[in-house]
Amino acid sequence: MIMYQAIIIDDEKWVIKSLISTIRDQQYFEITDEFYDGLSGLNYIRLNKPELAFVDVRLPGIGGLELLQIAQEEKIPTLFIMISGYAEFAYAQKAMFHNAIGYCLKPFSKNELMDSMQKACSLITGRKAWKGEEEKDCSTDPSDKFNPEHLTSSHKSVQKMIDYTESHYQEDISVQDAANYCSLNSNYASQLFHQETGITFIGHLTNLRISHAKWLLMYTDQNIYLIAAQVGFSDYFYFAKVFKKMTGDTPTYFRKNNTI
Repeated sequence: MIMYQAIIIDDEKWVIKSLISTIRDQQYFEITDEFYDGLSGLNYIRLNKPELAFVDVRLPGIGGLELLQIAQEEKIPTLFIMISGYAEFAYAQKAMFHNAIGYCLKPFSKNELMDSMQKACSLITGRKAWKGEEEKDCSTDPSDKFNPEHLTSSHKSVQKMIDYTESHYQEDISVQDAANYCSLNSNYASQLFHQETGITFIGHLTNLRISHAKWLLMYTDQNIYLIAAQVGFSDYFYFAKVFKKMTGDTPTYFRKNNTI
């Protein structure tokens, strides 16, 4: 199995040693570097773009949340797992707002770390599979590519949410992300979306993901686990459950009976 590159940014060496010891048996990521302040870690990430970074919330110089914000603004593809000694909702909320995929507390729980790392591995594998498909498709007829059914609305903010969703449904997004994109309160955005389109935001997001999954199952021979990650599901078993609920078939059965 391919091991992806990961780094740790924390100003306490014992924390780094504890983290490395806790995850030593996993086969997803190789810890390649350690940094003890935010700026050094950020500069390394900018230059080398490791697949994953464990980042402490509180760091000398640039704090962890600021580092994530900068990485988000610069569209750096590195995934982030926040580590912290503070079980404060505000920290976790800000971390997730800046696209952290996990928030793990000290002292470390192996299960918590493994869950976040498995999620990261699924997202990275899905990205690479998608990139490979795009490169393979460069010389093909564009009509051979998946084109989601486009939802429209006469309401400007709702249309912005639709456009955002159709551009980012393969990522780990929520109605909060779409609402932030439109500078709206998430509850209001959710109600407005449903009122204007007749479908909930989550319903539309799920339709996009399952429609793309069906297309990939019919037209490609990609591994179903990778398809789940590619269309935005970090948990394969949840993907299979949603797919069965929406289509009446398991992904395997659907592919067997609908391969083009």
